[in-house]
Amino acid sequence: MPFSRSPFRPAHPDLLGPAERFQLGLVAAPGRRRLVVAPGPVLSPYDSPEAGFASLRLTLDGVPFGGEGGVHYFDPWSRAPIDRAACAERVAWLAARFAENDRRVVYVGMSRWKRPALDVLGAGPAGRPIHTMTTEAAIAVGQRHDGRLLAWATRAPGQLEEACARAGLPLARVEDGFLRSVGLGASLQPGASIVVDDLGIYYDPRRESRLQRLLAEADFTPDLVVRARRLREEVVARRLSKYNVGLDAAALDWPAGRRIVLVPGQVEDDASVRHGSPLVRSNRALLEAARRRNPDAFLLYKPHPDVEAGFRPGIIPEAEALTLADRIVGGISIVDLLDRVHHVETMTSLAGFEALIRGLTVATHGRPFYSGWGLSEDLAPGADRGRRLSLDELVAGAMILYARYLDPVAMKPCTPEQLLDRLSAARAAAPRNALSLGRTAHLVMRARYGLLNPVVRALRSRRGVGREAGGGPR
Repeated sequence: MPFSRSPFRPAHPDLLGPAERFQLGLVAAPGRRRLVVAPGPVLSPYDSPEAGFASLRLTLDGVPFGGEGGVHYFDPWSRAPIDRAACAERVAWLAARFAENDRRVVYVGMSRWKRPALDVLGAGPAGRPIHTMTTEAAIAVGQRHDGRLLAWATRAPGQLEEACARAGLPLARVEDGFLRSVGLGASLQPGASIVVDDLGIYYDPRRESRLQRLLAEADFTPDLVVRARRLREEVVARRLSKYNVGLDAAALDWPAGRRIVLVPGQVEDDASVRHGSPLVRSNRALLEAARRRNPDAFLLYKPHPDVEAGFRPGIIPEAEALTLADRIVGGISIVDLLDRVHHVETMTSLAGFEALIRGLTVATHGRPFYSGWGLSEDLAPGADRGRRLSLDELVAGAMILYARYLDPVAMKPCTPEQLLDRLSAARAAAPRNALSLGRTAHLVMRARYGLLNPVVRALRSRRGVGREAGGGPR
């Protein structure tokens, strides 16, 4: 039967895929029996005739065929057949996520390539999100729809917060989550997780973030801690990280009998570095500090992939870096490196968090979200949070309570556990190189960052966008 396919359409030949939007009759020849596959009840708020269904209705010669009254139920994400009770439970979870957006979402400053995922995560009872690019437009739309404004943290217009306060409109900041994609955001790889923060943003220690408050005040129940432990163990077992890029380290030789210390470089204009590292604010300064603290260690320096690819600032000339480090391990997967080192020295890099969940010791020269809870050696002044957390409580707060996740195939909200399958599959299909990016795409991105972005930044600056530019700990 000539059904078209997509990765999440059912494999069964008698089921309707999203391309077959209405009713399909299967007629072999005159006098033969007629099976009709049609949309069933639209159960999930994220489903529609265009996007697929959690149910289908089958009739044979006009009589309900199978199921309950001819209705067949499917997992909303995988389209695998399930029973009615399981379907109802999963749809209820999706309905709860939909209901959380009880006010119309008005996005501010979202790049076009990010919008499909953000639109799914921002949809709610009041309708689909509306996109704006300036403070004036965002406030006008927000007032007209009694909306809630969400701005990309590094692209928020400079006066947006004050304008929202005057207009009485709620504002939150959006940033990538901690299990994001296979590929870098700098190379326009869509993200599958975000954080939405109505207080600050997790990488900027100048003001309290929603994550900081969660970690300081949340009651981590035993069930939640067990779930966090299982999630952490699964992330480690699957060898996943935020970006899931890089080459295998198996071919590299390592010295026997020496302590191996990893120093992950960062993008030097990130807000997490500029504001979170009061004493160490550059990759060279980090290398110097790491060598002073570990004079006899075998020091590995890993340039940040965005920096190494020429997308962002922070490069150290190789000869200069090798006066402090024993080896430069550019292009190597962070997971492969963490498997083989004993300790990590970082400013605010998320590599420190990924090292903690793998049982390594970590020293922080800045104030990342994971420092100050008794899990790392914190060298920056004012790092102590006044509470001690277990590793799984930290994971529960950051990866379960704070972050939101999207199934990038089914294009529906999902749990972090569900996302692991998608990331594993995408990583297996990606090119095996330093960026999980083809050569042509890499050259295009280099041209974009070298030629187009300076012009775009100048135009944004004139509109007051980007005055607090700089992303999170990368």
